Amino acid sequence: MKKDLIGQSVLITGVAVTGLSGFPPAWFVGLLSLLGLWQSASALQLALAYEYQERYPFLWLFLGLLLALPLGIWLLGAWTVFPIALGLTAYFIVTVRDTLHVLQRPRSFWDL
Repeated sequence: MKKDLIGQSVLITGVAVTGLSGFPPAWFVGLLSLLGLWQSASALQLALAYEYQERYPFLWLFLGLLLALPLGIWLLGAWTVFPIALGLTAYFIVTVRDTLHVLQRPRSFWDL
């Protein structure tokens, strides 16, 4: 959980830096795509390995966003990034909440 949160945080920082600075838009879209792949793999791993029910809606959300991407680009153009970013932000918030919950559990000496 902690590694997942750290990886997502690094990618979100990269997305924010490339989005707010003068980097080419392709870098922003590339990092956003990488974040989406990271979160999709995380949701799939948690859903399949641990049967974590709260990740299933995100799997459907990511699949729907992926399937609607061509239509979104045709209708919205560059604004297509915002619904995708909203879904990725929601997944990050749930990951932070779950990580804080898991860290509150008592652990043995070997887990420290």
